[in-house]
Amino acid sequence: MPKDPHFKDAFRSWFEAQSEFKNLRQVASGIGIPFNTVRGYWSGKSPSGKNLALVTAATGLTLKTSDRPIKSFKHVAPRDIDSPELTYAISLLDELAVNLVKAVASIPPAQSAMKEKLPRYKRNLKVKATQVQSLLDALQRVLEPLLDDPKSLQVLRETVSGSDAGYLSGLLGALFDDRRLESWRELTTYRYGSK
Repeated sequence: MPKDPHFKDAFRSWFEAQSEFKNLRQVASGIGIPFNTVRGYWSGKSPSGKNLALVTAATGLTLKTSDRPIKSFKHVAPRDIDSPELTYAISLLDELAVNLVKAVASIPPAQSAMKEKLPRYKRNLKVKATQVQSLLDALQRVLEPLLDDPKSLQVLRETVSGSDAGYLSGLLGALFDDRRLESWRELTTYRYGSK
């Protein structure tokens, strides 16, 4: 891939602004691509295909289109406008953009599974597991900004079923231990969406 100084600058700016990763090895591990590939992006190489989708999902960066410089999905509301509605609308658009990228990123693994001629149920399992992780990631990104805003929390509590949230929370907690999952199945009488 040819060198792209816009992407190089944006990638370096993103790295310096974020606090989750301490070095490029952690970035590579967190994104799920080889370290040498990330090092290439640091040097100005542009990601493509599946790696572009992974980098975009993790960082919010995308490649420039035509002559416009690279932009980030992560917008910040103007500081002189203290509008929760505007901030919320911007965050919704950001989430939509990231989720779109994740949806596009899930296509290559699905295509690979199909090419491997795995039985249909095995292909679907990996795709579904990836979808669950994407949904959890999206849920975390949507919920986190609401935690510090009492009005947002009130609207969330009025809109989302506490029973459904408890059901899913219990299910997710039980998934990683077979005995706990079996107990959850035996003891749970509630059906999602019934309240």
